[in-house]
Amino acid sequence: MATSTHLDDKTKQLLDTYFPDAVKRVGDPAKLSSVVFPSTEYSSADKAEIEQWLITSSHIASSSEDAAKTAERLSSLNTHLSTRTTLLGNKPSVADVAMYTRLAPVVSKWSSEERTGEQGYHHIVRHLDFVQNAPLFGLKLDEKVKIDQDEVLAKIKPIDAKALKEQKKKEKELVAAGADKAAASGGTPTTAASSETKDAPLQADKQPKKEKAKSTGDKIAAA
Repeated sequence: MATSTHLDDKTKQLLDTYFPDAVKRVGDPAKLSSVVFPSTEYSSADKAEIEQWLITSSHIASSSEDAAKTAERLSSLNTHLSTRTTLLGNKPSVADVAMYTRLAPVVSKWSSEERTGEQGYHHIVRHLDFVQNAPLFGLKLDEKVKIDQDEVLAKIKPIDAKALKEQKKKEKELVAAGADKAAASGGTPTTAASSETKDAPLQADKQPKKEKAKSTGDKIAAA
C-alpha cells in the first residue's frame, strides 16, 4: 500500500504485553500478523486487507462522529462478521486485536437490546467474545467484556442475500469516496469494510437459541 498504517497506542500496548519480541522486531502491522500468528499464511491481498481494517478500527465508533455515522459503521461491520469468524474470514490477525481494543470499551456499555436485540449487533459481540477468549489469540486478559451467552433477546435472522449484495455495493462506494477524499487531502481513506473481502457461504439460522449463543471459540475448541 502507498501509506503505512501504524497500530494505535492501546493495541500496541496490548500486543506488547503478550508478544513483546514480535512488536519490537516488526514495525509493519501486516507483517506483524505473520510473527504473532506464525502458523497462518497471509497472501498479499490478506495483508492489504489487514491494513484497511486497521484504518477502519481507528475510526469506528469514534467519539467525534455523530450517532448516525457510528450506527452505519457498526451495522456494516456487523454484516461483514455475519458470515466470518474473523475480519479476514477465518484467519486471525492483529486487525482483530485492534478492533477488539477499539470496541471493547464501547460494547461493555451496550444494553442487552444493543447486543442481542432485534436490531442488535450480535456478530460484533460474538467476535469480541471470540478474540478475548479463544486460545488462538493467546490474550489472557485480566479484564474482559462481560457477555452472558445465554442472554439472547432475539434470534439472529437468516442472511438476506439481496441485502448483503446491497451492503457490499455500499461498502465499495464508501471505499471509492474515501479514496477520492484522501487523494484530495493527502490523507488515508477510511471505510467500514474492505472492498477486497472475499464472499463467504451464507449461513442459515437453523440452530437452537442456546446453541446460537455459544461462542465460536467454544465450537473450535470442541472440534
